Parts: sequence; C-alpha cells; structure tokens
Amino acid sequence: MEIIKRETAFKGYYQLDELEVKSNKTGNVVNREQFLCPNSFGVLVINTNNNRVFLVQQFRIGPEKELLEIVAGKVEGKDLDPERTVMREVMEETGYEVDELKHLFEFYTSPGPVTESMNLYVAKVSKQITKGGGLESENEEISIIEMSIADFKTYSFNDAKTIIAQQWVKLSL
Repeated sequence: MEIIKRETAFKGYYQLDELEVKSNKTGNVVNREQFLCPNSFGVLVINTNNNRVFLVQQFRIGPEKELLEIVAGKVEGKDLDPERTVMREVMEETGYEVDELKHLFEFYTSPGPVTESMNLYVAKVSKQITKGGGLESENEEISIIEMSIADFKTYSFNDAKTIIAQQWVKLSL
C-alpha cells in the first residue's frame, strides 16, 4: 500500500486528513481518513509506602463519561522529552514525585485510522509534593483513587492502556 495523496480536511484540537491509498498488488485506489494525534503515554503509578496503585478518574470526550484509568498524557508542546513529560504528568495528576521510572511497552492505540503511538511506563513513588488532581489551566477535573495491587489485578477496567498495565501486573507482580 502506498499513500499517493493527502489533504487536510479539518484542523482543530486534532487534525483529520483525507488520503488516497493505492494497492501495490492491484493498483486500486481507495479513500481513507487519518486522525493525526500526538503520541502519548500511560503510567502505572505504584506507591511504595503502602504498595498500592494510584488511578485517576476523569471525564473522557470519546466515550462521553468518566473513566477509571492509569495516569496518562500527550507528548506535545515545548517539552518533547518523554520521560520528563511522564514525571511531570505523574506530579500534576497524583501529586507525587517519581522515584523510579521504567519503560514497559510501546503500542499503537488504534492503528487503523490513528497515528498515535503510546508508551507504557511503571513509576514508583513515595513522596507527595502537591495535592495532585490535574491542572485547572488545562481544565482537568481529576479524582485520585488508590487501589491495592490485589484489587487492581481483578478490577474490570474498560480503558485499553489500563488493561494492558493490569495484564503486566498479573504477569510481573
């Protein structure tokens, strides 16, 4: 497959491109949409003081409801260093400083139409610096939920990055 034409159909908070894609086997051309989205990360945050997981609950536009999930964010703006961005986001959302950070996986969130790839990390924390809960300047309304690792392993999540982190915990902890 080869992209032979690209036009921007919409540019707002995100961008939507219209593509013409040509088959290398048949020569047929098909039209597709591509959703351009910044790369992102998810962070499984473990409080080493009590061996519990920090989760965040917040409203998500896609499903139009609140989700319980691991800490997450986009790598965009002025600071494109992934690890520094991860540590800042953990602080903003949970209020904790990262003691140890480990990269687990990189995966595409929805490889059919979306350009976004996500990196999954595990962060160990022990020292609370701020109250957390997100930034008002980013219109974040985040509730912080602590959960035991045993409960995290069995909870029924409906967010893909959190389910992937949950599977890693089941296999590794």
